[in-house]
Amino acid sequence: MNKLIWLSLLLLVTEGLGAKKELKLVWPAPPDPARIEYVASVNNAKELGIEKGFFSKIFDFMFGDEEPVLNSPFGIYADKERVYVTDIFAKALYIFDKKKSKIITVKGSDKEPFLYPVDVVTDGKGNIYVSDSVRAKIYVFDDDGDFIHTIAPKALQRPVGIALSADGRWLYIVDAMASQIHVTSLKGSYLHSIGKHGKAGGEFNRPTFIDVGKDGRLYVSDSMNHRVQILDKNGKYVHDFGELSDNIGGFGSPRGIALDSDDNIYVTDTLYNTVQIFNRQGELLMLFGVYGSNKGEFALPIDISILVDNTIYITDTNNKRFQIFKRLEAPE
Repeated sequence: MNKLIWLSLLLLVTEGLGAKKELKLVWPAPPDPARIEYVASVNNAKELGIEKGFFSKIFDFMFGDEEPVLNSPFGIYADKERVYVTDIFAKALYIFDKKKSKIITVKGSDKEPFLYPVDVVTDGKGNIYVSDSVRAKIYVFDDDGDFIHTIAPKALQRPVGIALSADGRWLYIVDAMASQIHVTSLKGSYLHSIGKHGKAGGEFNRPTFIDVGKDGRLYVSDSMNHRVQILDKNGKYVHDFGELSDNIGGFGSPRGIALDSDDNIYVTDTLYNTVQIFNRQGELLMLFGVYGSNKGEFALPIDISILVDNTIYITDTNNKRFQIFKRLEAPE
């Protein structure tokens, strides 16, 4: 009987020693209350929890269709069921469908493959919009990835970031070469352009990405002016923040921009490999990320997308992955 008791105690001790509790990676570091938590890094479908079925694996074995992996992920857009990622090396859009447990690869239209797919967004009907900066077009696909049409107004030179208006009626296209934002209907009718090249309010110098607030305001990474500009829904200048600086709150090369549920503004910086978070007035709240390849580190973070539940997706281009984070609620 004593031997049985000692054996049981030994098993309990052994299990306790072997079970290492993985510490959560959060920002800021303790003892400050955590506001951002690392969730995962994703290079392929399996790392997002998408597993191929038995017959799909047999089909791939017979016909040589390998599961794609990310090489140079660039633009990203996420919703509750899907993550859309452009890859400039593969010249493709990858759609990670978590609900249907599959991945869809889109490489352009039948007659015109992508050359440099930059950004991606979807509308209320599930149609997918992809900007190609070399083709100088926006490609539109249905939710299965089948080509519908292109949007290519004459004024468009080098499209990069794209976004829909808050009411879903207009498409905003950031033109890095023209230093403007072009506005079209979802079917491609050109409406007007916002801004011009310059440094004044409402002017741009090589802008890159854009997001739209719930109130319709436009938030633009004015990259070579090293600032973020905020415009009203009609494109009228409201205010801006940021300057060229290696101090926190300043920018080296601001790119991806997105808003959380409280309209806090998240901006990726490809020069400093970090993400800075500002309130609506442009005051710095916090930042996270440094250069590296470990969890929560970046090597060229480009684009960012935030769900309504404050799950954060960021393309980590030179690390060949996108990373997922979660904004935590503030302690009372």
